[in-house]
Amino acid sequence: MEHNESYIANDAFARNLGITLVSAGNGASRCELIMGDEHKNGLGSLHGAVIFALADVAFAAACNSVQPSIGMQADIRYLNRPLGATLIAEAHEISGSNKIAHYQVNVSDDLGSVVAQFSGMAYRFPKS
Repeated sequence: MEHNESYIANDAFARNLGITLVSAGNGASRCELIMGDEHKNGLGSLHGAVIFALADVAFAAACNSVQPSIGMQADIRYLNRPLGATLIAEAHEISGSNKIAHYQVNVSDDLGSVVAQFSGMAYRFPKS
């Protein structure tokens, strides 16, 4: 967890977006974002890039809770518009080896609406 905490603490992009790491460990994580006007697109709804960024940070936190890792591939499916005040991303490992791991991240709002599903694959750096 020590590496993971420093990894997230050093993520200036996540900090600037207002993403909070709630928990991370054993290949899972939870991150939250209080949605504000600075996160909206030109139509007044939450920007898709913000949803992707939150999911990607949760993915990184989950990966790095196991060992130092970097994303190799990621995709997202936007399912519903968030209606609550807080966006929540929960990541968990689906499968993993000593080099490659696959993760699923579910993004929802604080009213329980499923907003998006994110899938990612990470490369795990060799343990030293």
